[in-house]
Amino acid sequence: MRHLRGRSGVAGLALVALVLFCALWPEVAPHGHNDVDFDLTRQGPSLAHPLGTDQFGRDLLTRVAAAGRVSLAITGGALAIVLAVGFAYGAVAGLAGGRVDGVMMRVLDGLLALPRLPISIVILVALDMSAQTIWAVVFALAVVSWMLTARLVRGRVLVLREAEYVRAARAVGARRRRILFRHVFPNTAGILVVAVLLELPGVILGEAFLSVLGLGPNPPTPTWGNMAVEGIRFHRIWNVALPSAAIAVFAILANLLADAFQEALDPRRAESARKD
Repeated sequence: MRHLRGRSGVAGLALVALVLFCALWPEVAPHGHNDVDFDLTRQGPSLAHPLGTDQFGRDLLTRVAAAGRVSLAITGGALAIVLAVGFAYGAVAGLAGGRVDGVMMRVLDGLLALPRLPISIVILVALDMSAQTIWAVVFALAVVSWMLTARLVRGRVLVLREAEYVRAARAVGARRRRILFRHVFPNTAGILVVAVLLELPGVILGEAFLSVLGLGPNPPTPTWGNMAVEGIRFHRIWNVALPSAAIAVFAILANLLADAFQEALDPRRAESARKD
């Protein structure tokens, strides 16, 4: 697992630190994320408010952390659905093989060709909700994000189905369900981790874009996306830069970890790295 050391290890620690900060800081911060104080509006960074305050006098450090907690909750919920649907679809296609696999992959190719953001917008509009909820956004993002996971799982299952232990299980009459959960699922865990890390930036950016378009969770529920919208609306570049930087850092760290896991799981890349 030396691929997960060095810069990738630092990226992993930084990603965990960012998640923990978003989860814990709003609970211990001296200022609530929705505490309004018009005597403190638009202040610069200070000891009391390290990142300053917004147009309503709310502490921006606490707002960024609270918004991150909501954005990460949306991302986590969407990725949980993505993993479940992507694993089921890819595993069924890979184990079935033949014509079933061919049809399922052609359907998947068609879905991959569709633009993700417009489809998410259509789903949210079709729900006809006057105030979008967190679960509506989770569903809209998950529907358009599971296809890559399914393709990765299917590729791994095609390799596993030819493994000796899987052939032996078939020879003794094991059912497909038993093969799936006893042999296939444990051996696709690494691919699922890579799939999560690859999808994570797209999902969190999707939430931000939906919020910018007014289709995300409505205020006072903070997300990184609607924080940026408030900054644009009130002409505050600093208020736009903070959540945008948080999204960018999170996406970069996830991509670095995904590359590291791919190298660790790919024996050819591992062998090349050893020669170098």
